[in-house]
Amino acid sequence: MSTKHFDKAAIDYDKKTRRIELADKISSAIIQLPLSKQMNGIEYGCGTGLVGMTVAPSLDTLLAIDSSQGMLDVLQEKIQEQGITNIKTLCCDFSTESFTEKQDLIICSMTLHHLKNAKDLLLQFAALLKPGGYLAIADCVTEDGSFHDPSAEGIWHHGFDPEELKTFLGNAGMGSLQSTIVHSIIKNTNSKKEFPVFLLTGQKNN
Repeated sequence: MSTKHFDKAAIDYDKKTRRIELADKISSAIIQLPLSKQMNGIEYGCGTGLVGMTVAPSLDTLLAIDSSQGMLDVLQEKIQEQGITNIKTLCCDFSTESFTEKQDLIICSMTLHHLKNAKDLLLQFAALLKPGGYLAIADCVTEDGSFHDPSAEGIWHHGFDPEELKTFLGNAGMGSLQSTIVHSIIKNTNSKKEFPVFLLTGQKNN
């Protein structure tokens, strides 16, 4: 996936109220998991850190990973301005680069639909989790393709069926799988339309 679009969008990324509201809902749900200061985690597709910066205080460390250096530059500025010491950043693309460090928590928020081989990434996540580690995936419920502007780049999926993902992850060694609708995005184009966003969580089987 080309990162040029996201590099360009990074400067103004945090200015959309709708984006802030969604991140707040997702992160508020994630911190309901039994997280602790003994846990290390990653957020893949972290963007400017709108989700991860809320979750990080519940962990020992959070590695914020994105393939867009522009997004990470904005996040790094916020980390420095706020004196945050337990978030590090890494520019990395799991589809082409190797990452093997085992984790207690993996977050992926509103990123899967940008990835052609989304299920391959989910398998990587399951393999990277320590036994008992937690996975938290947020994305749109399957929609008709109208969520994104027709000119939007890098859209490979029009949302996902959470039940299908639960079955897939269950076969990949994940248990305690649950999905809930954490937010609905309202868009007014030709008519008012609602797009539910789910959070799917699970725990790696021992």
